[in-house]
Amino acid sequence: MPVSLREVADRAGVARATVSSVLNGRGDKVRISSEAQARIRRAASELGYRPNRLAQGLGKGRTNIVGLMIAGLRNPFFLSLMEAAEERAFRTGFDVLPDSAFKLRASYEAEGKLGGWPMDGILIWVSPNEQLSDFLGTQREELPVVYLGYRRSDATDFVAIDREGGARQLMEHLWERGYRRVAYLAPGAHLPSSDPRFLAYLDFCQRAQQEPERLGSEPTDPMSIVTQAWMREMGLDAGLELAARRPEDRPDAVVCLNDLVAIGLYNGLRRGGLRVPEDIAVAGFDGIDEGRFLERPLTTVVSPSVALVERAFDVLTARLSEKDKTVLPPQQVTLPSELRLGETT
Repeated sequence: MPVSLREVADRAGVARATVSSVLNGRGDKVRISSEAQARIRRAASELGYRPNRLAQGLGKGRTNIVGLMIAGLRNPFFLSLMEAAEERAFRTGFDVLPDSAFKLRASYEAEGKLGGWPMDGILIWVSPNEQLSDFLGTQREELPVVYLGYRRSDATDFVAIDREGGARQLMEHLWERGYRRVAYLAPGAHLPSSDPRFLAYLDFCQRAQQEPERLGSEPTDPMSIVTQAWMREMGLDAGLELAARRPEDRPDAVVCLNDLVAIGLYNGLRRGGLRVPEDIAVAGFDGIDEGRFLERPLTTVVSPSVALVERAFDVLTARLSEKDKTVLPPQQVTLPSELRLGETT
């Protein structure tokens, strides 16, 4: 027999309504003490209580389910976004329905994984020139959507990362360290002309009066493109290729699309017999933990993954609370990124 709210209430020594408030994420709102909330959650766990979120939500005209569309889960940065979403959903009485293969699936399915599921809203990370409808058709146009990661020019809700500010901090750091011949490592498909990381790099090249040097190869396997499994390997190959060059033909430093690419490059350079940063400096973007545990910790621009998800949920829940869906103007938030100096520059 399923465990009831009454049994949890009896175990925790509180009223049934108190248990309901806590397990539906309203404990702080109705001023239930943190000690009582912990006791209720402990009782629920000990008894094996499992709330029927769908049934709870449908009684209020809601599902309490949020779709989360994030590709590239071989990249720890995107995994951190998913973990943050799961944690926030748990605290506030939601469940997350993830789809990490929506870009691959869109090529042969009209609706995608989330097209037929009942849900209250969607969080999605795509490039600024992509829309939800590119992957789910027109089936979910009625749902609130919050776009993640990038600023957008259209009238949509988004929570973006100020990659430009972080990129310019990084390029200024390289300039101050005396680097002038700097290359940029990224595959062409992941290098839109409007990418703020690349724009900051181009400005650096103009300042240094040097021609931009693009490094990087294109993956051929569609699944590896979706998972980003190829990025580390691309960096490794680039490092080995640079190590095989004559010293006068190598750049002083390489700025990478993200930390996965940078870690691959670092290992390729070291495997090829070069020193980092004495022979070639290396820097990345995202701030994943793995970069901190290299023999020489990676210099990187840190993106605030947890804060990004927290603000996105704030925007989404505010939109869900609207009675008239036209009251709130587009909610457009930009969070700062921060340069974290390691030992690779």
